[in-house]
Amino acid sequence: GMGRACPMRAHGRRVVTADDHGVVRQGIRGVLEGVDGLEVVGEAADGDEALAMVADLDPDVVILDVNMPGKTGLEVTSDLREAAHGVRVLILSMHDDPEYVLQAVRSGADGYVLKDAPPSELREAVVAVHEGREYFTARVTQQLSVGLRQEIEEEQLRARLESLTPRETEVLLNVAEGLTNREIGEKLDISPRTVETHRERVMDKLRIRTVAGLTRFVVENRLDQDSD
Repeated sequence: GMGRACPMRAHGRRVVTADDHGVVRQGIRGVLEGVDGLEVVGEAADGDEALAMVADLDPDVVILDVNMPGKTGLEVTSDLREAAHGVRVLILSMHDDPEYVLQAVRSGADGYVLKDAPPSELREAVVAVHEGREYFTARVTQQLSVGLRQEIEEEQLRARLESLTPRETEVLLNVAEGLTNREIGEKLDISPRTVETHRERVMDKLRIRTVAGLTRFVVENRLDQDSD
């Protein structure tokens, strides 16, 4: 709805959790209710239910268990990204294998926390991803070699880029060239209002809030040279 445009919504941070164990869901709720302005608005027992709840409740953050009946947390993440939903995704897993983390990143997750992490870490992770930052469990990050870390960053970038529609990419390039919404609208034969919508979605998807940031992004990724 209308709430998407402003990054911080007045009603605080809305969270949906998904795990097939009731005790775990209850535990997560208990841990998060200590955070000011944070509200668990829904609990799902499997992947399909999680997708339905995100669509229905439009939360800011969804916490997904990797291993659930039906769709896994990673499959749910991919589905959300394909639907271009702006919700931040935090993966909860029992595995601290770097390959799992890479898979999570490839699906478009914003963070990855281990199930045996201390409560304070889960709280920190939710707040971080809500603010548009990444959060990866310290134990995993220590294991990740520099090379793998770079690979993860590139994967994240690629995932974000791939989530842009051709039209959004076009708008991004024109914004980076310094054109106004009206000028872009005239050039692409769409209304300035539509340009504004595309621009908001680009900023949401890339987690970049300024024109300077978008311009730097285009230059750093050599998008303007029509690179493949």
